[in-house]
Amino acid sequence: MKKLIVITGVSRGLGLAMTEKIIEQGHTVCGCARSTEATQKLERKFGTPHHFSSVDVADEYQVKTWAEQLLNNYSSPDLLINNAALINQPAPLWKVDSAEFSRLIDVNIKGVANVIRSFVPAIIQKNSCNIHEGTSPQTPLRERRGALSMALIPA
Repeated sequence: MKKLIVITGVSRGLGLAMTEKIIEQGHTVCGCARSTEATQKLERKFGTPHHFSSVDVADEYQVKTWAEQLLNNYSSPDLLINNAALINQPAPLWKVDSAEFSRLIDVNIKGVANVIRSFVPAIIQKNSCNIHEGTSPQTPLRERRGALSMALIPA
């Protein structure tokens, strides 16, 4: 059965690998990344019915606009993967620059919340979806333990 899968952070690493494999398996992917160049490249490579947009998940307005566009042109997703993430340069916390740490929080925590807030109401109406917040395999285990993970399962 063909599924509609929404993935954030599709431009490289795990997000790109998941996108390619999921499309190879015959599913439709709607994805986003900050890089316009990368999303345009994915659009050219995969074409319709897939869709890729330049979105900064830390920007609530951008995420809401993207979600509205997808929900108007597709159904609500069968799978929502919050993959977009940043990691800071390895250093003790007291040596991590404040601006760098704030950006990490904006993307890794607020970004996940922005995506969930923008898609979950439609998902609840559909009554079936999985939502995952992923981390890169390069992220050390001690940092992955704090990753959010949840599944929305029909009652």
